[in-house]
This record gives sequence, C-alpha cells and structure tokens, in this order.
Amino acid sequence: MRVCSNKAASIQPGVTKNAAGSPSTNENVPKSDTTGGIASTNERSLKLLTLERSETDFKALGEQIISLRRQVTDYPKDPSLRLDLGTFLYLAGDYEGAASELKHALSLNPSNAVARCQLARILDFTGDHGEALMQFRRAVELAPGAAEIHILFAESLMRGGNFSEGINEYRRAIGIEPTVSSLSGLAEALLAAGDKIGALKAARQAVSLDPSSARAQVALTNALIQAGDLQSAVRTARQASLLDPNAPDSHMALGRCLFANGRVDEAVEEFKLAVGLDPLNAKARNDLGYALYGRGDSLAAINEYRLALRLNPRLTEARNNLEVAIHRLAGRKRP
Repeated sequence: MRVCSNKAASIQPGVTKNAAGSPSTNENVPKSDTTGGIASTNERSLKLLTLERSETDFKALGEQIISLRRQVTDYPKDPSLRLDLGTFLYLAGDYEGAASELKHALSLNPSNAVARCQLARILDFTGDHGEALMQFRRAVELAPGAAEIHILFAESLMRGGNFSEGINEYRRAIGIEPTVSSLSGLAEALLAAGDKIGALKAARQAVSLDPSSARAQVALTNALIQAGDLQSAVRTARQASLLDPNAPDSHMALGRCLFANGRVDEAVEEFKLAVGLDPLNAKARNDLGYALYGRGDSLAAINEYRLALRLNPRLTEARNNLEVAIHRLAGRKRP
C-alpha cells in the first residue's frame, strides 16, 4: 500500500455533549429531508467514502482507532461513532471488525446511507457480492443525491462485469456534480464496454476539469492507448507519474504504454513498481503477468495471474490470461 499525507486524519472523530452530559446526535442521527436524501449524508460523513487504504497514514490511523474505541465504550448507542470506527478499521484492513461496527451502526440507525455504502464496499471486497449489491442499492435509495455513493456503486458494478448499469451510475454521479472521479470512472467504464470515442471524450473532460489530477491523466492515457495514439499516451502517462509518483495507476498506465510500444522490459519494471506500491492491486498483478508473459517468462506470469485472481476472482481478464498461459505452456512441454 502506498503511504502519503495524513489523509485519514482529515476526518476527526468525536461527539459533542449536551447540557446533560450525553452525546448530542443532532448531526449524527439521520433525519429525512425534503429532497428524498438523508440528512446524515452531510459533507463530513460523505468524506469517509473518499478515504482509501492506499492513501493512509497508518500511525495516525491507529491513534484514531484507539480514540474511537474509547468513545464507543462511553457512547455505545451513537451510530456515527460506529460508522467512523468501521471506516477506519476498513482502512486498517480489519474487514471483519469493520463490518461488525457498520452492522451495529445500521442496527441503531437503518437509514444511514453512508454506513450502508461502507458495508457494501467491505462485502464486495470480501466476496459477498450479492449482499453488497443489495446494500449499495439501498444506499442509493436512501441518498439519491450523494454522488460519492453512485460512484462507489458504479465501481462495484464494473468489477462484476455489469457495464451498462455501471455506466448509468457514473452518469448519475456526473449529473449531480461532474468530478474527476466520476468522469474518469465513466471513461474507464466506457472503455470496458468498447466505446472508445465516448471514453476519450469523458477522459478529456476529466483532464479539462483538473489538469493536475493524476487519475484524470491515467484515464486519458488508457483511452489514448485504445485509440491507437501511443505517442500522446506516453506523454500523458509520464505526466501522471510526475503528478503522483506514488500512485500505482500511474505506473500501470506508463507500463501499458511502454508495452504497446514494444519496450517490454521497461514495462515490466513499471508494473513491478505498481505492485510494490499496492501489493493487493489485482489489476497491477494481471498487468505484470501479461508483461512477464510477453518477454517469455511464463511461470512467473502464471504466478501473477493466480495472485490477481486470488485478490479478485471476478477479474475476467486475469482468468483468460491464465488459461492461455497454462495452455501454451502445456503445449510446449509435450514431446
């Protein structure tokens, strides 16, 4: 995992007390609003959805978890504390503990859309995809105006190969508020669905919105590769690496460009950097395997494909690559 600035610490846990000394839940307990959303999906709680394991200061994270456990002990019926603790346990990699806290939060407050979305993310990551989809759908129903929830739902749908619905969710997010995340996600989804022109348009919109975004540059790089403009793709990939050298996706994008240009050994090194930054990134493992296979190292490639599938059993590309590699390796071994 990559470690950068103290992003996790930007969400500070804690509750305020009323005159009686008990925690005030005016901000923490959701109430129905007039727009069909949920009041608990305020700016602070929605920020929890933008935190990523790969962007975590683990020392600060550990301190927050300790602090939250103490607060949960003092105020066990405060759902917002359970939500915070579940989120930070997720960031720390304790998925079982995170799911337990989020389920507890929902037992206290079933209409908390952010808690449902966080629980859905964990269920999706741990392989309970059916239940994850149910939780995502309920979260969207509870907070239809929360673009962050639509984006995370779209990502889950894309991982499951549901391209059409995933694209629709990205478009809903963009309709609420165009962001680099929603436009880049749409570009990647359209690429997966075979719409190269639409992908290129969405990626360029993402870059136009924020030229300093490495993610937008990566989305544009991938679209340019598929469009056959390899020269431009190399430029945008190098720009992404300069903007965020610790981002696995930046190295993966550059690796794909180098591989497409026949520079296989250099591509392998970029993919190794990506895997080193995020060892649990299934796509990075698959890309490394593909490059290793391209330079003739079939056994190492097969190992990477297997690791990719262990991390994400739904990664069809890795499964197909593994089958091809094993088949050809077996064919070469025959007398």
